Amino acid sequence: MENQWGLFDCLGGYRRFMAESQVPYPYTQPQLQAIRASISEPRFATYLSKGGNHEAYALALYLYNARLAKAFLYPLNVVEVTLRNAVDEVLVATFQQNWHQTEAFRSDTLTVEGLATLNKAIQRAGPNASRDQVIATLTFDFWSNLFRSDYGSLWRTNVNRAFPHLRHGESRQDIQNLVKAINAFRNRVAHHEPVLDMNITDIHGKIIRLTELRCVETAAWMRHYSTVGAVVRTRPRRDGTMANSLSTKLDKNYVSAMPDTQLSDLVGAIDEKHAAIICMDQNGRPMAAFTSLDVTRYISARAKELDGLIALTEHTVADLINNIAIDERWVTMDEAEPVSLAVKELQKPRIQVLVGIERESGKATGAIVRAHRRY
Repeated sequence: MENQWGLFDCLGGYRRFMAESQVPYPYTQPQLQAIRASISEPRFATYLSKGGNHEAYALALYLYNARLAKAFLYPLNVVEVTLRNAVDEVLVATFQQNWHQTEAFRSDTLTVEGLATLNKAIQRAGPNASRDQVIATLTFDFWSNLFRSDYGSLWRTNVNRAFPHLRHGESRQDIQNLVKAINAFRNRVAHHEPVLDMNITDIHGKIIRLTELRCVETAAWMRHYSTVGAVVRTRPRRDGTMANSLSTKLDKNYVSAMPDTQLSDLVGAIDEKHAAIICMDQNGRPMAAFTSLDVTRYISARAKELDGLIALTEHTVADLINNIAIDERWVTMDEAEPVSLAVKELQKPRIQVLVGIERESGKATGAIVRAHRRY
């Protein structure tokens, strides 16, 4: 039963989602006003708008956002430490132990902005600081920026040293895409900005993927202990229940393939009821997703190169993935997340396929092809 402040009973509504404590917080109107003043009206207005001007729902969303940020502290910690240690290994091998002091790195490699950031870190660490102390002081922005095209020569022969599990065809650019997205998300968390309407599953997947490219075991450890999936499932609705989940809209009739699947077998499995094609790894986790139109485009392009003659048994799904720019055209999302977030992803200009996954295993559970408008 709803009380005069719009808060539901602890057994059925916001209170059970609001905080780690199982004891309901006894809101009164003066307390609500005091909390809003402390948060600041401009900041609270963001949540009030998302909550349809419903004060109690806005507070529930605020606390949900805080839980999300807290849940990401562990995976962000692991990926940041893993990334900087990977880069440090390359810099030591290229510029010697004290690379932060060598002229070859400082003047011949770093951009003006990069050198300024390094100098600030050295200043903060102290004049007699060791390389390890300087590394601990450098920001994630510094490590992220080292993968920009300005540093292409540094990674031309070193990217596989830092990330030994890169797939064939992947490069520095793929690392930069991952790091850039993770860094932007990290900064939002660090500045207490809203992240509740972002594709949390995609960000979490990028964090795991970047770690996996360096160390498969560390990525598996992170995935096992991460609480992000559990927190996502606590997102409240205005009526105090959970939001409609993506799982209710997923199309289970997708074509499952492996990197070594021949196109002859793939073409035979495609029909009007199987629009999405998901390429899986050996554990059933999605590596890429595309549509029959992508298959047609690939076959057409190869046929033109061969005067119309193409043997489909000589081409695999891996060949298709490596020759068609599909990396930014598909996205994964936890099947337990609200449908509304999936819609936002599918409305982005480049996204053509959204793959639902089971949080615990990371396995694909269904897909939505943008053109079908199943949502």
